[in-house]
Amino acid sequence: MVFLRQLVAKRERIVSVSPGATVREAAEAMAAANVGCAAVLRANQLVGILTERDLVRRVLIEERHVDRTQVSEVMTDEVVVGKGDDQLGKAARLMRENHVRHLPVMEKDGTLLGILSIRDLLHEEIQDMRDYIGQSEG
Repeated sequence: MVFLRQLVAKRERIVSVSPGATVREAAEAMAAANVGCAAVLRANQLVGILTERDLVRRVLIEERHVDRTQVSEVMTDEVVVGKGDDQLGKAARLMRENHVRHLPVMEKDGTLLGILSIRDLLHEEIQDMRDYIGQSEG
């Protein structure tokens, strides 16, 4: 049984930005960490996420200026979240049902543990299948 807190523990640091950061600052932070999503935090509380999709749809398509547009203007603020003690299947179901590619994982006290991507979940599911097949053959 794999819990989300175990998956996020494998990930590197969380990329986060403040709501008042510019879109350029957020994009540079995401690019430097090679991630497609940043947590938007105000006083260590999750208030939204900024994804590559947000940048394309709400910045590029709308022709907003990256140095004058704040993250709070274009972030996703209705965030679907998973809990640290949720299992992999529940996270996959949440992402599928809500059509999201990134899932912030929260501890019961509201602490952000990390953000999982659909790629993270698929990688874990593939690894689980490989382990299962390896055990079946042995």
